[in-house]
Amino acid sequence: MFCPKCGNEVAEGSAFCGKCGASVGAPVGGVARAEAGAQGAAGGAGAGAPAPKKGGAKVGIIVAAAVVVVVLVAGFATNWFGLAGVQPKEAVDVPAASQGAGDADGDVAGATSAGDQGGEAATVKSAVEAYTWDELSQISDEIGAAGDEAAAIEVAKKYNLCTPEGKLDGTQVKLVTLTNNMTVPVQIVGFAHDDKTAGGKAGITFIFGECIGEMPMNAEMTNAGGWEASQMRAYLNGDGMALLPEDLKKVVAPVDKLTNNAGETQDVSAVTTTSDSLWLPSFAELVGWLPDDASSDAPVFNAEGSQYKLYRDTNVVWENIENPILVKNYQNSPIYWWERSPYPYGSGIFQIVDSGGNPCYIGGASDSNGVVPGFCL
Repeated sequence: MFCPKCGNEVAEGSAFCGKCGASVGAPVGGVARAEAGAQGAAGGAGAGAPAPKKGGAKVGIIVAAAVVVVVLVAGFATNWFGLAGVQPKEAVDVPAASQGAGDADGDVAGATSAGDQGGEAATVKSAVEAYTWDELSQISDEIGAAGDEAAAIEVAKKYNLCTPEGKLDGTQVKLVTLTNNMTVPVQIVGFAHDDKTAGGKAGITFIFGECIGEMPMNAEMTNAGGWEASQMRAYLNGDGMALLPEDLKKVVAPVDKLTNNAGETQDVSAVTTTSDSLWLPSFAELVGWLPDDASSDAPVFNAEGSQYKLYRDTNVVWENIENPILVKNYQNSPIYWWERSPYPYGSGIFQIVDSGGNPCYIGGASDSNGVVPGFCL
């Protein structure tokens, strides 16, 4: 007789092939059973039947191999083996996993994914720069719906928008080419921090990494009316927005900003809300909470918002010291740049950041300083 696996001639009565070690005493697997059934149907092969020729065994092996190939292909195609969807080890863009556990109806509990909001889930990419603005807007919606900041950071980690530890370090940057042909970076400063004017949280907040221009806060030396009445605010929400490329401009979300909109005052009730698409950061958004004994200005400044995550993670403080993350360039040189906070003890003064990154300076409203806007998606 012949080995059904390799075709080697095997002595009658042997249990195993002397060449390949395969069992020859009984059929092995579905393929061998199928061959035995075919032989019985063709001529009732059994004891005393003529031994098949060696060439015939080879044909049987080829047929068996073909059947195995068909089974394997069908198995992978239909996921019989549970392997469909396994990703290769090399870095690739893959659909982001849904957040939370599925309930009995198949819905996702916990954070709402982009797919649950009516579109396909965003695709995970390696860094902020790799995403389009449409994709970042979609991810921002998912982050904004996550709940508190801790949940928002978990979504951001999934999309590589922060470090694996959930921190911002200033490297979460995307380049923007403005309509005046300037190419400048923007960096993520916070997640689920700002309130959209239309309702809900803005998932991602950006601030420019360099100045987009240099100009006064007001033509006159006054801070009357604060940020709300300033010529800078009118510029940013008009001509400033026109500088943005269309794909970015269409996804910018107006947000509510708190500012002392009186000017020279120590009355916290002067802090009111404006809706802005482009805006300047407040003193508190840069340095965080001022202790009451730090300055008599503290209550007014503290009412103008809370510190962004980037500045928290990079240890920006209110003391009169330099913070490297706050250094901004214009035309390749460090420059003083505006905050939106009026100085409570001067009628013509706003807060500024100096060229070394010290946020405690003040400047006359008609002085020309750098413009570093923020925006939300």
